[in-house]
Amino acid sequence: MQDANGWMSGETVLVEEAEAMDSYTADADINAEVAVRIIDGIGSFGAIEFSSLTAKDVLTTEFTSLQAAYDYYNEFGCMKGFLVRMSKVGRITKQGAEGKIIWQIFVCSREGEHDGKHMHREDRKKDPRPITRCGCEAQINVHADDASRRWFVEQFCDNHNHPMLDARFRGLSRSHRAVKEGNLH
Repeated sequence: MQDANGWMSGETVLVEEAEAMDSYTADADINAEVAVRIIDGIGSFGAIEFSSLTAKDVLTTEFTSLQAAYDYYNEFGCMKGFLVRMSKVGRITKQGAEGKIIWQIFVCSREGEHDGKHMHREDRKKDPRPITRCGCEAQINVHADDASRRWFVEQFCDNHNHPMLDARFRGLSRSHRAVKEGNLH
């Protein structure tokens, strides 16, 4: 399904592909024409209409911190009706900068599959938890840029294979339950 800008929803799009797909700009003016939104925390979410964001909007967003990137995707998930969790992380292994995070993947909480080796054990003391993962592909990959000291979206996929949460239950979910700084008076 295409939106007003011609973007496909539920599609994995790399930043380079998004810029190449932009039919409004010439090849020489790609960087000049693409408007980048810089997010520095929850306080800057007020002007963002999360329910109507497109893949291009997400791909042209930069963050001042990794926490701002997580909060942005978590708020996006709250508006769309899914939960968010942190997945894989990449760290520097160079001498002097060990452990510094250079990329992070945030995923839908239903991404992946549970390891089935413990599901059918006979010696369980407690009943197993319900299976919630269903292989959902929705994710956002953010990468650090040392030159600008910002985090940018490297890849975004909004392809869910499960029903979304009803609006009345979204505030009760684990990743959306906390009171955010922007909501404090």
